[in-house]
Amino acid sequence: MIGSISEKENYLKDLVIKLLRERNLSNFDMLDSLFTELKQELENQQKNTN
Repeated sequence: MIGSISEKENYLKDLVIKLLRERNLSNFDMLDSLFTELKQELENQQKNTN
């Protein structure tokens, strides 16, 4: 899928903007999945820095 956190963040921003413009929530599962992945990766980074 998508590699780095910054790539995921950018994709997520683009997806949210697209969904808001289209008012189409058919990609909700993808959106939810990306939020979950980012949250896990950020939590892992915090654990590694502490």
